[in-house]
Amino acid sequence: MTEILLLARRAVREVVRYPEATIPTLFIPLFFLAVNIGQVSETFPSTTPFLQGQGYVAFQLPVSLMFATATATSGLALVTEIDGGYFDKLLVAPIRRSSIIFGRLAADLVRGVGASAVVVLAGLAFGAHVESGLLGALVLILLSAFFGVAYAGIGMLVALRTRNVQATNTSFLFFFPLLFLTPNFVPFENLTPLMETLARANPVSYVIEGLRSLVIEGWEPDKLAVCTGVIVLMGAVLTGLSLRAIANYDR
Repeated sequence: MTEILLLARRAVREVVRYPEATIPTLFIPLFFLAVNIGQVSETFPSTTPFLQGQGYVAFQLPVSLMFATATATSGLALVTEIDGGYFDKLLVAPIRRSSIIFGRLAADLVRGVGASAVVVLAGLAFGAHVESGLLGALVLILLSAFFGVAYAGIGMLVALRTRNVQATNTSFLFFFPLLFLTPNFVPFENLTPLMETLARANPVSYVIEGLRSLVIEGWEPDKLAVCTGVIVLMGAVLTGLSLRAIANYDR
């Protein structure tokens, strides 16, 4: 545990020391939030049934939260250390290799909480109201951050397998089909039959639905349970693959 905390603290210091690496990851979700509100708010006014009296910003807020937290930052940091030789020093140090992964994930959690808080505040400024209250807003931020931790496994896995900066950077592209094959613009029932089938088969849809329920509906235990389960399962699989990759890593 001490090893993980030390490596996590080092990774968090990197985030603070190099804000230029984090700021761009916030630009995209805030940009999409503003643009989507500007383009679609008149089409879906607050009287639209699925908005339950709120503006369209409330419907889009969870999508922006996922954009803010699903990054390849940890993978890029890892592959940079591989290129620079520091990763080899970590491998020969008297620490468990798994600590390297968990240290990065702990830093991702801190980064995700900060990024999610910024996006939630932006959503509130645009007129959204978190129906589940202050506690619900905190749960919204935490679930979004943990989704980012789960997704971070993709970037780290690519970094460890390819040891290539370009390949690791493009791992972020995995997120686009996962996000857009969801009810991100309209609910399930407003999608075409084919899109609805694909969206219902996509586990990320249920993360969005769970986050959205906190904003628009209030406390919905069933949706939150499924959302949490998807995040936990996704994190377990991707983190497990990353741990296996680093355990078999050959300098």
